[in-house]
Order: sequence, then structure tokens, then C-alpha cells
Amino acid sequence: MMQNPFDTPKASHFTADEILDLYVDAEGDNEELVNGLLEPTSTTPLRLLGGKGSGKTHLLRYCSHSVRRRKYKGDLVSAIKSDGYIGLYVDSGALNAQKFFGKRLEREQWQSIFGYYFEMWLVHHFLAVMKQLSDQVDGEQFFDTGVFLSSVRGCFDVDVSEKFQNIDEFSDYLTALRKDVDYRSNNAALRNTFEDLEILFSPGRLIFGTAEAFRSACPDIKGATVCYMIDEVENFSELQQTFFNSLMRFREGHVTFKVGARLYGILTNDTMNEGEPIKRGSEFVEVHLDDHLRDLGEAAYRNFATKLIAKRLNQSGINCSTEREQNLSQEFESVDPANDYAAECLKILGSTDKGGRERPYFKKLRSTLSNKTNITPNAIDDIIEGLKCENHPLVEKASVLLFFRGAKRETNDAIAAAQEISESARAYTSGDKAKGGKHVRVLDYYKSDLLAQLYREARQPVAYCGFDTIVTLSQGIPRNLLMLLKHIYRRSSFAGENPFEGGVISKESQTDGIKDGAQWFWEDAQPEVNAASVRLSVEAIARLFRTVRYSAKPSEPALSAFSIRESELTENARKTLRTAENWSYLIHIPHSGSDKNTEERRYKYQLVPMLAPKWDVSYARRGTIELDDDFSNALFDEERRENLGVLFKKRTNPMLESGIFKVDANQGTLL
Repeated sequence: MMQNPFDTPKASHFTADEILDLYVDAEGDNEELVNGLLEPTSTTPLRLLGGKGSGKTHLLRYCSHSVRRRKYKGDLVSAIKSDGYIGLYVDSGALNAQKFFGKRLEREQWQSIFGYYFEMWLVHHFLAVMKQLSDQVDGEQFFDTGVFLSSVRGCFDVDVSEKFQNIDEFSDYLTALRKDVDYRSNNAALRNTFEDLEILFSPGRLIFGTAEAFRSACPDIKGATVCYMIDEVENFSELQQTFFNSLMRFREGHVTFKVGARLYGILTNDTMNEGEPIKRGSEFVEVHLDDHLRDLGEAAYRNFATKLIAKRLNQSGINCSTEREQNLSQEFESVDPANDYAAECLKILGSTDKGGRERPYFKKLRSTLSNKTNITPNAIDDIIEGLKCENHPLVEKASVLLFFRGAKRETNDAIAAAQEISESARAYTSGDKAKGGKHVRVLDYYKSDLLAQLYREARQPVAYCGFDTIVTLSQGIPRNLLMLLKHIYRRSSFAGENPFEGGVISKESQTDGIKDGAQWFWEDAQPEVNAASVRLSVEAIARLFRTVRYSAKPSEPALSAFSIRESELTENARKTLRTAENWSYLIHIPHSGSDKNTEERRYKYQLVPMLAPKWDVSYARRGTIELDDDFSNALFDEERRENLGVLFKKRTNPMLESGIFKVDANQGTLL
């Protein structure tokens, strides 16, 4: 068995060559995403926020000097001249920032120490790039070392003229200063080792001064922006982010910062100037990458996903030509939607029909009519016979749904209702959509839900398959796409289907792989604070959607979203809701509507499609269920959760009733 082409999805694990080879621009082939979204030449600082796996690291690393150098065949000077920036990628995790905390020191002390260390750390990365430039060309001709060193020495508040005489010595000097801070920090809990520490430059002076010194000494590329791309800023504490916000706010010259962080990663907008937070829009720009990818449009995101898969296949040695790339969807078996999924439905019911048993939805209808109404047995036979449409099982299920909606207790009324529904079904299947309007409306809205119900009634897993389904489930998170394909490939290989090597990936392998991927996502996304409560809330939402989907009278089609009045949520509920959104369990839907009665604004949220297969619910965003204030707070506030069971039944019971009699939906317990 060959290596899975979709292993190692994290960009942090890639070499610079792999970052370059596997990069796909979501908006075209000419780096529109880089130039239009990240704007590395702009001196305006930027926060690039996104869910786990949204591509932040890959995008930032793609702009780093090491990757740009490879793009320009090893010519870093040409890369900088052409790009207009020097990309300096740093992973904040490598800083080990947690050591600058506690140990009997005051917050203000740690802020000064961290800022001092942080600037030297960044400048060290810049000097490494300068060294690469001097190695590529004649360093003395490329830039004036004397001018550079003279200018750099002026950044210090003390005389350092004897400390370094060239760039290598300057780098070694900063390394020695950092090691001294490392030693003191590591031993601070044992002894007070910071008493005689001297901070040798003012905040911001070294990082901005070094870039300006480089510009003065290197006129050949003096117009390039020095772009520090600092990834995973969530590793910084609130106090440390305050210092970094100050650098962004008081940025100088041709230096800028592009910051990558998770959705929950920004802890504060405060700066070291108390009461003066950094201002979004005027002092920095904020971009949500996963929202941007979702907003590309269905066709553009599908194209992006296709190219991403093609590059993975080519890298693994599986040839994926342009022609094959365009027809990639044919390598994934899908459910044929023709004639309301007739072929798939007949396959689902194959053993039932072959055994001469009554189809499950008619069996349930017979039991309900026998036990809950006064309709005679012969009349029940006639009703069911009239609703039959053997070659079109979903039409039959639509007929049962219509009958449940308007069912009567008395025989004559029930027979008349069934006859009217039967006439609509015959008209619909013969192509007369006008006379078959009842079925047109039901199947237009509830087709996917009725198909899911049929899988369940036949005790078969709900199918999640087809290339477009996989792309939709990933919705804005490239890593989700790759993880789904990783599990699908594994399942398909185990089944002997030769995925991407001449075989077609069966819908069974896709369904199993997708469910594996959903479980991975659920286990991988673990909020650090209040995790159990958040996950219970998300699970309750999912089970609400499941109850609606498999009820006798679903209230909304393809339900995956809900709306609430956030103004009426408790503080605990709001925090839980924000955490669920920040950890990508829920997606906030912009352009929210208003309450039907009060006209007050309602906010909409969707269960992330990646989790839909875990509970066999819809991943399509078509219907939205409105939740009242009490139910909303019971869902998201653990202190109100004791009322959730009662409120859940109150909300769903009407969907479990058919006319004047109840239907057992067999949904199990809520939690």
C-alpha cells in the first residue's frame, strides 16, 4: 500500500520547498490572495485570524524569505526587488513565551523583560536574512557595513561601539544578551536574578532602527518593506500581546507586522499607553481567513479544493494532469439524484421488497392508524394501497408526510385525504407539476431529509458521498478537506478499491471516511476553558437538528442553522456561544434577520458542516430554526441546563405529532 497522499496536513511540518510546491491561491494563479488579502508590501499591520487549519501558516510561510528565495530559483535579491518586501516568518511557539510569567516578579517587570527579549529575537531573524543576502552577492558592495553598524549602535541607550565590529558580531552580541535573559528567567523562581539586568534600548527602538539602518546601508533594495510575519500569537499572554500591540500601533518607517492567530487567539487590544487601545481600521486591519474562503463562492472554492487535491496527488507520485483535475469528481461515487433518487431508494429497500415485506414508512403508518385512530382495517389497506408509487419511494414518503400533516381520525375523512394525495402523486410522477403541486413543494424542500429518513428506517447508514459533498463539508477550512480525504483514502485502500489509481471510491468508503473525519474534528477541537459545557451545548444543538430531521413533520428543510436573540442571553450563555464559534463548532452567519414579533435583531449560527455526519444531520444551510430566549439560555448556560429536557420536548413535540395523534419518532434521550 502506497503512502496516503493526504497525510501530514499541517503547514508547520512542511519544508520550504513543500510550502512552495503545495501552495494554491484561492483567488487565481497570480498570487491574488497574497497581494489582495495579506498585502505584505503595505506598512499597515494586519491580523490574519482563522480557525484551526484554515491555512494561516501556509499563507504566511509562503511569503517568507526562504520560500520566496526558492520561487526565484535561489535569487533572494531578485525576490525582494520583485516582491517589494522582505518576509520574515517567525513562529511564536519557538519563543517559549510562557517563561516570562510569574516567579515572584510583577507584571510590569515581566512586560519590560519580555519586550526587551522579543525585539532582540525578531532582529536576530532579520540579521539571518542579511547574512543570506551577503552570501549571495559581494556583501561589501551590496550594502555599506559601516553605515549599517553606525546606525544600529545609535539604537542603544548605552555605548556599544566596542561590542561588535561586523554583522556577525552584532548577531552574536544579541544572542549573548538573550541567553543572559534566558538564564535569569529560568532561575527566577529560585533566586531573584533580575536585580542587575540592564535594558539597553527603548521599546521599539531596536526593531525599527535596524530596519532603517538596513535601508540606509543598502540603497539597491531600500524601498522594500520589512514584513515580520508572526504566527500563532495565541501563544502570547495578554500582557505580552499588550507589548506587541504597542509595536503595531507605534510602527515606524518601512516595517510592518502580519500576525497569524486562531479565532480565540487575540486576548486584548490594549497597548502600553493605558487607556489607548489599538484601533481596528485605522491602526491595523483584521481579516478572517476562513470567512474569506467561504465567501469565495461555490465554484471558486470548489476550484481551489480541486487544485489542492491535485497538488497532493502529484507530490505523492500520482499523476494528476489538468484534464484529470477537471474530472476529479468522477473518481468519487455519488448518489444519483435522478427521479428523486429513485435508483438509490430502490437499492436501500432491496431486501425489504425482495422479502415481500411492507416498506418501513407504510408499516409505521399502518401501526399508527391501527393504534391511534378509529379507521377500519380494510380502510387502512385502501389508504396505504392508494399512497403506493412503487418505483418512486421518495414520492411515497412525501405522500406519507402529507397524510400525517392533515390526517383525520374518521374513516371517510382519512380515505378522502389519501385519495387527494394519491392524485397529486400520480400527476407528479407523470410530469404534471401543476396538478402534482403538493408533491412538488414537499420534495423541493424535504427531499434530502426524506432520503436520510429512508436510510434510517432501513437501518442503513446515512450516505455522505460525492466530491461536492466532501468540498462542502470542509467549508472554508483546507485542513478539514485534507483530513476527510485522508480518512476516505484509508478506508478505500483497505476495501481494495485502488483510490486515485484507476478505481472509483465507493460511497461506503466515503461515508465511513467522512464519519471518521467528523469524529477526528470533534476530538481535535478541545476548548481550553469550559470545554465540557461548550461541547454539551453543541451536542444538544445537533440533537435538536436530528430530532427535527427525522420527525414525522419536520418544521424546516435541510436544517443546520438556528437563530437567537443575543441581547437576551445570560453572560454565561454568551461566553459559551463565543467559545463554540471561536473553536469552529459553530459558524456565525452574517446579515442576521429580525424577530418576527418584536423586530429585534436575531443572530444566526450554523453547525459547522464537518460535524454534520457525526449526528446524521444535514450540512446544507437552507432552513433556520428560531430558538426562544429560555431555550437559548438552557442550551448555552450550564446553570440553566436543568430546564433543557423540558424545553426540548416542548420545542419538538409538535413535530412528533401528526394531526390529532402522536407518532413515535424513536429519537432516544436528549443528552
